[in-house]
Amino acid sequence: MPSTLCPHRALLRPPPPTLTVVASVFLAHQHHHLRFSLSHPYSTHSSKSHIRPSSSAQPTGTPSTSTTSTTSLAHDINPPASTRPADLNLPAALPKAAPPASKLKRYIAVGRAYLTFYKTGLKNVYHNYRAALPIRRSLGLPVYLPSSPPPAARHAAAFRKSLHSTELSRSQFQLLRRSAYDIHRMIPFGLILIVCGEMTPLAVLALGNAVTPLTCRVPRQLEKERIKRSVRKRDALVPVGSVTAPTVGSDAEMSALRRMANPEWILQADGPAVLRACAALGLAKTHTRPTWLVELIYRPRLSRYAEYLDLDDGLIRSCGGVSGMGASEVRIAVEERGGIGVGLTEGRDGWEAEREERRWLEKWLVTRESK
Repeated sequence: MPSTLCPHRALLRPPPPTLTVVASVFLAHQHHHLRFSLSHPYSTHSSKSHIRPSSSAQPTGTPSTSTTSTTSLAHDINPPASTRPADLNLPAALPKAAPPASKLKRYIAVGRAYLTFYKTGLKNVYHNYRAALPIRRSLGLPVYLPSSPPPAARHAAAFRKSLHSTELSRSQFQLLRRSAYDIHRMIPFGLILIVCGEMTPLAVLALGNAVTPLTCRVPRQLEKERIKRSVRKRDALVPVGSVTAPTVGSDAEMSALRRMANPEWILQADGPAVLRACAALGLAKTHTRPTWLVELIYRPRLSRYAEYLDLDDGLIRSCGGVSGMGASEVRIAVEERGGIGVGLTEGRDGWEAEREERRWLEKWLVTRESK
């Protein structure tokens, strides 16, 4: 190792901070003898304020020895801010006439800002994983190889029963789901961060979301994915024999999306219809996949996703409704239900866009409850 071959040089130059952070996360993740608190060690943001709190905040809380401590947050609706991307603080843009030295200094500052953002995201992945462990144990879910709830169809009924018996909140449910999603992407993304360093944003834009945890997605990456999903949804919702899709946010579009999330419809729909539903709900990159993959991959995937939406709908109702959700959580919930683009038509932005998203989500919950 370098410190053995060149001891004096190693003492003068400490290891790169990126390697230190990622390596410590990896070692801690694979240490199976950590002591975890039985409480739910994180704080939530259940305020009705429309200003999103900083997502760099990590789960905190007071340890408790009670075996029923996971039910203490039974009315929380917003998951921890650490399950969402942190704020990316980039230096101000320079005028075109700025000297080369100033431009170079800004490029270095931009690289450091991205590096800090990604390191914070990886830390949050690990802290969310630890915070979710007591809840996973209480529900009998896998701990060291977590999967996003709900489980496969054959275990869905048992999971739903456990969910109700433990009075799990939406905050805890979303923590389980997002932490499992991110932990599987932590190691490959950490390796990219070690190799690429400040050039990681370019690698991430090339590789996409497949290796990027939710907590490490920059605003540009999220917007790029929204545009792609919007195009896929529009193409998937074009009725057979027609050339135009329903208007974004219209009753016709919601009716189609609601039908696609109906378990009975999923069981009876033909292959092309299932593929269209998967594309509209963000479960497939295109609705033109070979139909022989439907029974093997896409129908089970769609059934499991419909079960997730049904559980999440119920938890939103029982934990305070849409009015208790933060702005970022409302947008995530709308997009998960296929409402991508709602509120952004006709040049709306800010509060106007959020208001449309809230109305859309409230209408979705009402119509789904009366199905």
